[in-house]
Amino acid sequence: MLGLFITVMGIYGEMTWPLPGSYNILFYDPPYTLLGLIIIGMAIAIYMKQKLQYVGIIALFAGLMAIYYGYNAYLDHMTSSPIAMLGLYLAFGIAGVLTFPTTLIYDSLPGKQNVSKGWTVVLVLFWLALVVASVLAAVTGILAVPQHLLAPP
Repeated sequence: MLGLFITVMGIYGEMTWPLPGSYNILFYDPPYTLLGLIIIGMAIAIYMKQKLQYVGIIALFAGLMAIYYGYNAYLDHMTSSPIAMLGLYLAFGIAGVLTFPTTLIYDSLPGKQNVSKGWTVVLVLFWLALVVASVLAAVTGILAVPQHLLAPP
């Protein structure tokens, strides 16, 4: 349901362009539409007992795209706090990139008792990137609400 909601909101944003200028591309392409499709893909793969690595490859490229978007938005000073936005996109991008090795680990686990130390490092980095990105997203959203209430589009 979460993936479906995110995908519908992303497509809605892509079709209606509710934000001024190119902010629609920055905030709707990688974060919403692709994330929603990846979540739906993961849910379908788990439900159908298929390998997750195929969806992980899509997440890897979506992560690279998020890093690229965030870096360019930082260079163009698209927000009032460009460092926080760059950190947000980098963290989500790194999490996307690390989704692929994480899905490889998940796909190989059923027959194994232990995960190697290298794989453990990848898993820790994956979760660390997700936590940092989530905190930055929450802080960015919380700080944006008062300004948006004062000056709606």
